[in-house]
Amino acid sequence: MAFFKPAQISALEKIRKDYLECSICHEEYTEPKLLDCLHSFCKHCLLEYHTTNYKDAKMLICPLCRKETQLPETGVEDFKSNFILTGLASQLEQVSSLEHSKLVCNLCEEKNKATHFCYDCPMFICANCYKMHKKFPSLLSHTVATLKDVRDGKTAMKKTKPKRHPECQTHEGEVMRFYCTTCDVMICRDCTVIDHCKPQHEYIDCNQASSTYKQSLTQLFTPLEETMKKLEQSQATASTMKDNLNIAAKRTMAEVKNRADEIRAEVTAQESRIMDEIQTILKDRNKKLKEFEQAVSVNLHQIQQSLQSAKDISKNSSMPDFLASYPTISKDLKGLTDQNQPKIDSTLDHLRFTPGVCDISLGNLIIKEPRWELCLEYDEGINRAVDIDASVPGDEIAVADFFNSKVVIYDTKGHQKKSIPLPSYPLAVAAFQNQLVIVDLTNSVKMYNRNGNKMFEFHTVPHSEVGKTSVDLECVAVIKDTIMVGDVKRSVITKHRSSDGSLIDTVSVQTKPRFLAIDSKDRVVVSGGNRQQVDIVGVNGALLFSINPMIDSQQVTSCRGVCCDSSAIYIAVGNGVDTGHIHQYDTQGRFLSCIAQGLHDPRKISLTSDGQQLAVADYLSVKIYNKV
Repeated sequence: MAFFKPAQISALEKIRKDYLECSICHEEYTEPKLLDCLHSFCKHCLLEYHTTNYKDAKMLICPLCRKETQLPETGVEDFKSNFILTGLASQLEQVSSLEHSKLVCNLCEEKNKATHFCYDCPMFICANCYKMHKKFPSLLSHTVATLKDVRDGKTAMKKTKPKRHPECQTHEGEVMRFYCTTCDVMICRDCTVIDHCKPQHEYIDCNQASSTYKQSLTQLFTPLEETMKKLEQSQATASTMKDNLNIAAKRTMAEVKNRADEIRAEVTAQESRIMDEIQTILKDRNKKLKEFEQAVSVNLHQIQQSLQSAKDISKNSSMPDFLASYPTISKDLKGLTDQNQPKIDSTLDHLRFTPGVCDISLGNLIIKEPRWELCLEYDEGINRAVDIDASVPGDEIAVADFFNSKVVIYDTKGHQKKSIPLPSYPLAVAAFQNQLVIVDLTNSVKMYNRNGNKMFEFHTVPHSEVGKTSVDLECVAVIKDTIMVGDVKRSVITKHRSSDGSLIDTVSVQTKPRFLAIDSKDRVVVSGGNRQQVDIVGVNGALLFSINPMIDSQQVTSCRGVCCDSSAIYIAVGNGVDTGHIHQYDTQGRFLSCIAQGLHDPRKISLTSDGQQLAVADYLSVKIYNKV
């Protein structure tokens, strides 16, 4: 009957292969020696490896991790022996012997069938010898188990109890009870008065040294475990960025091809150039990301192995073995703690395409989104900024100052240049050539000239319905010679001639139009304020697609001001006071970046005519951001 089950035999073989096999000769360790990196190799393998590769060198590079280890003066022979591996091999040999033995009594001459196993002798014994074994007083403390209990794992092999204090190699008959902290070695009583005497040397009791250094070693575990977590996070980030980069590259190439199909004859050469550039970027960035992953993997592997070895040694080794290994382990862990960890360029996964404005220009790749920096903030005299237009001719900015019942004109430095008093609280303002279109609480639209004089006023319903049809006008936008006004009450956008305000058309929309913008394709961007999405609609009001902004992977509670340039849509979003963000999306509604955050309560936003500045009506102040 087999003493071990197949699964148990397989486990023993796995332990041998994973822990007791030299990585050079791929055989079981023979006199394993420990390097500074905590990797072990057979003594004879290291001798051959050193002679072949580093014959005259005073250091040796680990074949596994390539870390350098200073060669002792006496050579490879003086590397510290890995007693833990030796002990583990001995224990496995003992366990394996149970597997291959014939399971007969080791005491009687008859070689009767073994029924018990004594862990202390250690011997297999038959039923008769077991009875005799129990009669000897000196053997009563021995642990004896039936073979069935051993097979079922109810008892375990005893570890050979190591000597508490090893003998001194220098002074015969003396045991090493002390630890010289100056030399980092165990010493005996004679050593304290001959070779390691005070005051040149300091020494303490071995038990105290073991306890102190174990505690010291433990303090190094936490920062390395934290470093491991950061490295694992970096590894995950790099993997995600690689996926994002590949997706972005595929998406960008599709956009390039679609654009190229429209003007194929003129742009074949440009298409090839940009495609090649994408492939070059993709290859280069994948290479960088792969190198980063490899660097992280190496560091992580080093720390994992060093940390696990240190933990195993601290937990399982005897005091002499621990103290013998401590200087190497401590030095290694401290070195790993101080080691600079690889950093990743957070922009490596960014890649998108913007169509060129020229009919025969295919466009350009944007491999990194521009940054926006707050360059100016002013609040003097402002009492609730609810709307803003930064495209006023002459590099001026118009601000709707609600509680002061006026529209104020500022230059780009924040200096007030003009003030236009109004009969009621202003809700919206838009620049049109040298005129201003203003909506206030009177629910009419007023046109003012550059000097601040009212030119004319119009309503958004036919004359016959003025005063009869309820309206709630909250926003205004201008496209070419057409003024568009958002009516929240009726959920419509009305279109008017800029010359006299006459009504052209009324278009129904799904989202109540509290904020409006017109993009480069003459589509209307509609934001409903407290709604969680922004709709992009055609000129007839038909929904084309929606954008659902998110902050920290959670859908926002409100979407407010919107504006556009030739390649992007900008939206002011937030989850309440002091949580405002400005998000940038491409013309298909895909998120590109967060260009500003931490705003108080952003209402409306506007780009300057050159697109290099973004103005925000942040309720209590006006903020200007520069594109960097």
